[in-house]
Amino acid sequence: MALIMPPADLPLKNVKWRLPFAAQVNRSGWTGTTKTVGLPGAQFWTVSGNFRVLIGEDRAKRWRGFFVSLNGPVHRFPIVAIESARQTSAANPTVRSGAGSGNSCPLQGLPANATVLVTGDLMTVFLPSGHRRLVCLTQDLVTNGQGLATAVFGPELGEAPAAGAAVEIQRPYAVVALTSEPPGWDVEPGQMYQFAVTAEERR
Repeated sequence: MALIMPPADLPLKNVKWRLPFAAQVNRSGWTGTTKTVGLPGAQFWTVSGNFRVLIGEDRAKRWRGFFVSLNGPVHRFPIVAIESARQTSAANPTVRSGAGSGNSCPLQGLPANATVLVTGDLMTVFLPSGHRRLVCLTQDLVTNGQGLATAVFGPELGEAPAAGAAVEIQRPYAVVALTSEPPGWDVEPGQMYQFAVTAEERR
């Protein structure tokens, strides 16, 4: 499966991002108490939405070609996860040595003594398998005098990024594949085109 680049940021409206957390819940028939066991690393993002109406066939052609090129759920594509043009003006950092596969990652190459990102901001971490993992900060990202910081986030990375690996903080995105079948488009009178997207993160 290939990574197919869209012709532009997907012009979505009514976007729904979801992050199902895999867990097993057991309830005692005797006492009614529950025990919940999480499954680390099993979480994956889902996203759905509809295109804003594209008026004119010429505006829709490149998107028709893009969706056909995905071969349904076979190929993957990036989808930007923020609404603003850029989340921060800070340059993208890289991973420091000592990173693990869990809910934190040491970073380098950030502005010194600054709150670069705040809780709820997003990052995309490049992993050794080639997957690009979208994560959401659960603590502010605050640097020291050397521009070093440790990002704390969810969901878990699932694998340890290599030292020097790229981290996207300006325009974070998820790598997804279509789950809607069959993909296609709707056309209303006046050459008003609309595309629907339902996709999930793929590794």
